Amino acid sequence: MTKKTIKAQADGRNGEIDFDINVDDNQIKDITVTKSSETPAIFNQAFGKLKNNIIENQSFDVDAISGASLMTQAMLDSGKKALEEENIKPEAKKENTEYEKKELDVDVAVIGSGMAGLMAASRALSMGKRVVVLEKNGYLGGATILNGSNVVGTGSKVSAKLFGDEAKKDSPKRLVNDITRESRGTNYPMLSNLLANNIGKAVDFITSFADLTYQKAETQTIEHSVDRQIEMPSESSYELITKVAKAFEEKGGQILLDARVEKLNKDQNGKLVSLVANGKHQEVTVTFKSLVLAAGGWGARDYKAHKTDIPYYGPMTSTGDYFNFAKDMNLVTRNLDWYKVYPHGLEVEPGIAKLTTYSTKEVTDMGAIFVNHAGKRIVNESAPYTHFRDAIAAQKDKVAYIIMDQKMWDRFYELMLKYGFNKDEVQGFFDLDGKKSPVLVKGDLQTVADKAGIDYKTLQETLDNYQADVKAKYDPEFGRDAKFLHPYEGDTYYVIEQKLRFCTTLGGYEINAQMQLLDTEMQPVPNFYAAGEIVGGANGHDSMPSMMNSWSYASGFVAGTVAADNSNYNFDESSKAEDSDAVSGASEA
Repeated sequence: MTKKTIKAQADGRNGEIDFDINVDDNQIKDITVTKSSETPAIFNQAFGKLKNNIIENQSFDVDAISGASLMTQAMLDSGKKALEEENIKPEAKKENTEYEKKELDVDVAVIGSGMAGLMAASRALSMGKRVVVLEKNGYLGGATILNGSNVVGTGSKVSAKLFGDEAKKDSPKRLVNDITRESRGTNYPMLSNLLANNIGKAVDFITSFADLTYQKAETQTIEHSVDRQIEMPSESSYELITKVAKAFEEKGGQILLDARVEKLNKDQNGKLVSLVANGKHQEVTVTFKSLVLAAGGWGARDYKAHKTDIPYYGPMTSTGDYFNFAKDMNLVTRNLDWYKVYPHGLEVEPGIAKLTTYSTKEVTDMGAIFVNHAGKRIVNESAPYTHFRDAIAAQKDKVAYIIMDQKMWDRFYELMLKYGFNKDEVQGFFDLDGKKSPVLVKGDLQTVADKAGIDYKTLQETLDNYQADVKAKYDPEFGRDAKFLHPYEGDTYYVIEQKLRFCTTLGGYEINAQMQLLDTEMQPVPNFYAAGEIVGGANGHDSMPSMMNSWSYASGFVAGTVAADNSNYNFDESSKAEDSDAVSGASEA
């Protein structure tokens, strides 16, 4: 048989996935994706693992990837069908599906492979501890891989080198003041100070540990009173996660994927000593001296339960599993109804949004205005994003529109492609012609107004008034800084809708200053620590840009340090897995 390329198409979560199956002499040699609108950081990992399994077993009858099962099962089904239609029958190897039970004995166990979990694990490993990370999905990164890589570098050697004298203006106290101001005083000072005092140490540690390179963030947002935001050169959290995970494993750490924690066990003295995790083909019992819970938020759980009508843009795996497996630890929680709400959302399917934060910020600097259905401006477009968020929330339909000329759109589009969209996806939005969300239309002013459902006459008046304000270098309506007042050019306009979106949960479990979880009596739970989104309060009810990533760094660094220290003196022969009381374990009802 000669070489042949067979085309297949699957329905992914965000649209069609086109891929080629390269066959030679009745063997599957390669699989390449030619079109996809899936989230790159998740898709790249899940597809890479799926592809290897297919080629290794010479069959599409293999397991879908945990946490990406809809997408990967669709590819398996369509790939199998495509081969059958071409009457191609590779000699399949039998996939090993034997269920394995195994035990691990470590110093520190970490639940969750987002940046908080990997930071905690890396820190504990660097202190000479035996460390394992358990991740329920078949890929790494948790919610971190949906974010950019930007964090603040307050107090770090990295920032001192990047910002020079500007870095001297920054301090932990200044960062806490910014947090307090932007969260309108809803932050918890102990946690805010923990973040501010440790973010610099965390940045410097992980830079050295994983040989990372940082640069000044492309966007220094107005919410921060001094330039302090840094990011990876690729600006990608995927690069961050993969490099840190690689360094962790190369230095002796262990990562278990498809390992969903389902039970926590206490010893005869009531101390937490082990856990049980399950996957499709494995059950793992891990005995530990310290446990760090860094399993992310529960946004998907609340979205599915219709607890909010704000479109969700986070991972569907943010389900708060710990509310079940740790329920009998009697942990105290607070503010479970707090969400991080952003204004820069594009509702790509009902109830599901993708972010346009970087694109929106850039075109506001170029002078773009935001209007409502009536065609009126609604906000100072260059104010902190919370002003825009509140302005959208105040609209009856909770929708706003960005009005752009050709130059603005070109930059907006460039950044869309850089941060999570692709050309086919954006063209699909244009093809909707404004008939349903997401609205993205092009034409002269009347055409775009009519297609987007905006009052044309008022929009024309708004634009004329704004052009006059630009010429006068003064915005009497909203007081926009003159440096952001730039004229519209040409007769071609673009209109794109903006809706509220949420991913991050801002409440969570209560901890003490050592990141140790507290029970309902406000007493620390022995051996049990937490980090990241699961701990709420450091940023209050409304975090500044870069601050959720910064919390994952700082909290993970502290949790890993304290968990490692705890393991130094927490050892008792009676606390081995075989002696733990699973029947009355922490997960039992």
